[in-house]
Amino acid sequence: MHSMWEHFIQGGINVKIKKSDLILTTFDGTMRKLNIKPKCVESTIEFQIEYYNSEDTRTGATLVFEQVIAIDFQINYFNNSIGSELMGFYEIYDNDRKIQMIEKIFNNRLEGYLYHGDYNYDKNDENDILNSRSAINRIVSEIEKYHLYQQQTEGGIFYILANGYKLTSN
Repeated sequence: MHSMWEHFIQGGINVKIKKSDLILTTFDGTMRKLNIKPKCVESTIEFQIEYYNSEDTRTGATLVFEQVIAIDFQINYFNNSIGSELMGFYEIYDNDRKIQMIEKIFNNRLEGYLYHGDYNYDKNDENDILNSRSAINRIVSEIEKYHLYQQQTEGGIFYILANGYKLTSN
């Protein structure tokens, strides 16, 4: 596993913090299928992938993310007829990045609702459903138990905030 570190000076001391780990080298791999199964706190996301393993053998695998609380992805294109070309699969350890992801989705939900709806919204009304932060506050208070995964692709990137994942060979 390859780790990425951040170095900085704090109080005259050189501090080294682990930012992320490369979990799986999926370079020259393909995501053949993406399956999202929404089921509240039991939601799962499944990637069916193919990649070359350390012995340079084409390997099929399934990545299943469990107890998914958020997914965010941006894809510019799926550049071949098979699927999305994969790069690396990482875990990011920064809790601020996890919280930013949750906040981004919350704000996009608010913006989307207001964009399409005729809604008398009051940003100062704590009882307005669009301002309700109880679920987000609960998640933020438990953010340590969730893992932020990043699957890089040639045409974009997937972020999955989940309780864990399983990798099985096909």
